[in-house]
Amino acid sequence: MKSFNTNTVNNDTWLTPPEIIQSLGEFDLDPCSPINRPWDTAKNHYTIDDNGLLHEWLGRVWLNPPYGRELEAWLNRMALHGNGIALIFARTETKAFQEYVFPYANSIMFIKGRLQFYDVKGNKANNANAPSLLIGYDEYNSEMIEKCCLKGFHVPLRQDLLFVMVQTKDDRSWRVVVNNALESLNKESTLNEIYETVVRLAPDKIKNNKHYKEKIRQTLQYHFNNIDKGIWKN
Repeated sequence: MKSFNTNTVNNDTWLTPPEIIQSLGEFDLDPCSPINRPWDTAKNHYTIDDNGLLHEWLGRVWLNPPYGRELEAWLNRMALHGNGIALIFARTETKAFQEYVFPYANSIMFIKGRLQFYDVKGNKANNANAPSLLIGYDEYNSEMIEKCCLKGFHVPLRQDLLFVMVQTKDDRSWRVVVNNALESLNKESTLNEIYETVVRLAPDKIKNNKHYKEKIRQTLQYHFNNIDKGIWKN
């Protein structure tokens, strides 16, 4: 690796704000961590001296990769690993994004505003020179993105999970189920409480639908009000 994340001052190494990582839960590995870091980002770290592309990846991975020519290799490795969250610039037209994000990721979150990264001494820098997004590579990591501290728009990517915005019978049915769940929760609740209530109120809807949580999130996003991070209202 020749460089890490770059922002407006064009230095080599930029670190993710620690509150973002903390809000996403514990990670098992950061495969491209700086040698000297003011805080840990995972239980285990590979640095530029290790070259994380040459080592085995185990468990849940946090990936804030180099944003230069090396980006494709890191996203390719993450796509093959399939368990973790990546943070990159929202340059969706690039080859790296088209070949290693869209076909493999479970969801992406377009982050509102621009992030302020940190240098290796723990000092906050200026705003990044491009918008950023989070990429979730399985259902669990997508759920953690949904519940994290960031504001933005969280979009499912899996082809079999795409939500077609037409008034089909199934669409109306899910709206009724989610609405009933919110009604029983005093019309306002957290995502996890909504999951649990839908399971209780409509077991037939989820019995043969392993992706019911994604369907609930999609229904909430299109038909209900997100009044705060992770809080929904009918």
